[in-house]
This record gives sequence, C-alpha cells and structure tokens, in this order.
Amino acid sequence: MNWILNFKTKFVEKVKQTFKRDRPSKVDQANSAWINCPGCNQMQLREDLKKNFNVCKCQYHFDLDPKIRFDKLIFDNGYELIPCPKYADPDPINFVINGKKAIDKYKNYQEKTGQESAILIAAGKMNGLNVVCAGYNFAFGASAISLRESEHLLAAMQYALDNKVDCFISFYCSGGMDVKGNLFSLTKGMSAIILAMNELKRKNILTVGVLSSKTTGGLFVDTFANDTLWSECKSSNNLLFSGKRVSAGVRSSDKEEMPEDYGEGAALTRNGMSDGYFENRLEIKDKLSTLIRVLLKKPEKEAKAESTSNVKVDIPAISAS
Repeated sequence: MNWILNFKTKFVEKVKQTFKRDRPSKVDQANSAWINCPGCNQMQLREDLKKNFNVCKCQYHFDLDPKIRFDKLIFDNGYELIPCPKYADPDPINFVINGKKAIDKYKNYQEKTGQESAILIAAGKMNGLNVVCAGYNFAFGASAISLRESEHLLAAMQYALDNKVDCFISFYCSGGMDVKGNLFSLTKGMSAIILAMNELKRKNILTVGVLSSKTTGGLFVDTFANDTLWSECKSSNNLLFSGKRVSAGVRSSDKEEMPEDYGEGAALTRNGMSDGYFENRLEIKDKLSTLIRVLLKKPEKEAKAESTSNVKVDIPAISAS
C-alpha cells in the first residue's frame, strides 16, 4: 500500500504547487492603490481614505500621520515645531542585533518620515487656545519611546511651562517604550516624563491624552498621568498594556472568553479607564476645545491661561541627571 501513499503525497504536493498563491510582500502592500479595512473587511481605495483623513465609511480609523493631523485637523493657522534636543541619544548603549546597529535603523526611520524623533511636537492655537501637541508617528519604528523621544517630550514640556500655554495634548499611537534603550527608556525616561507632567499640572497647564489605535506597553501606563484621557473613536483598538491576542494567550487556561470589544475605546470608557471617546477624529478639535475651556473655566474670548506662580521652573534633561 506504500505506492498508494506515495502517489497521494506527490499528487497533493503537485496540486499545492499548481494553485500556489504568492502573498504580496510588505512593499507590494504599501505601494498598492487598495487597502483592506479590518473594520468592515472591505477593500478601500487609499486615495478615498486619504481624502477622509484615513477614516473608513464604517468609522474604522487607520493611523494618521501627525503632520496631516496638525496641518488639517488641529491648529488654526499654522504652528511652530518644537525641535528635539541635539544631545538626545536614541541608542545610549550602542545596541546591536543580528549584526545590525540599532542606530542605523533609527536613522532610516528619520529619513522615511522626515522627523527628528518618533514624536512630532508643535505649538500653536487651537480655536484660540494656546496648546502644545505631541503626535506619535507609528510609521517611525512603531513609535518606540527611546531616550531621544523622552528628551524631546521634556523639551516640549519646558516650552509649555516657559510660555504658560493652556494645554499640553498628546495624541498617542505607540507600541511602548524602546526595550533596546535598556533602563534609560524603561525607567528613567518614564519617570522623568511623569514628573514633568505633574509640574505642568502644578502650573495650571491642563494635560490631555487622546488614544489612537495601537497604544500599548509602558506608554499606555504613562497615559494615566494626564488630567483627562480620551479615545480617538469608539472602535480604536489595542488600547491596553498588551493587545487582545497577547492577553488571550495569557488567559488561555481560563474558561472565560475575552470580551468582543476588549481593548477598544468604548470598553475603556465603560470600565472607567478613560473619560470618554470621540465619534470621529474630525470632531476632536471642536469638542476638545470646549472640554479644555470648561476644565480651565475659561470664557471664549480668553486665549491664555493664568499661571499659578511667577517662579520659573526648569525641567532637567535626563542625560544631565
């Protein structure tokens, strides 16, 4: 009977080779005019999505470049970019993996996105309010927060203190802290950022966090340092320390199934982990402006927050501490 088994094996292998389907590479997918929407499982024209700021008809929100967000959706009439300090080192321990230097990969991300770090930070007016906005770009190495990103954030918070802005807004979208940065990013950077945010609060500068899709790891822990935390939309997903797939694997021995909306914006609000969610990223500017004015007790005509102290505060750089 061995000849039958051999024939069957050869026949099945021949059929597989005949009907083999070559999957498109990541480059092919990136260059394609079409993209599949995870929300409705329908193919969408990238050009149509771009016109609607990467929001599908089913309200699924794709990642949005922070520059587009700042240019079209947040600031009134232009903005000033806050540069990343030159001394900020993205690779303090000269990390090497599989014979490749981490710093070379970081430089490739800089060329790809045109950003100095994974975070684009700008200052300007939002419906008359003076704000500083930090936009996390997932295309920049999943927005991994290295020592460089931490220093960039500290420089932005120092700017906010010096200029007594009304609000510091963070548009989160990141896989978390950069593990290649060792303790510099995992503990020192996180601690410095939280301490600096507390200093903003002491000076009556409101801190607001907006969770975009894929905000996980140590950065998700950092988000709770904000005065108020919101999700970009109801269905924004992967908004917990670990995503649904990883969490489901950890709980594989449990009989209880993971909730259908686990890690989504609506679920976070329902469970008290965020203050609410927006229906669509196009409404964030107006609704956030109203929220800020209510929390700061500012009438429409006022454009600048009152500082609770005239004492200048300096936030030390992580590298210098």
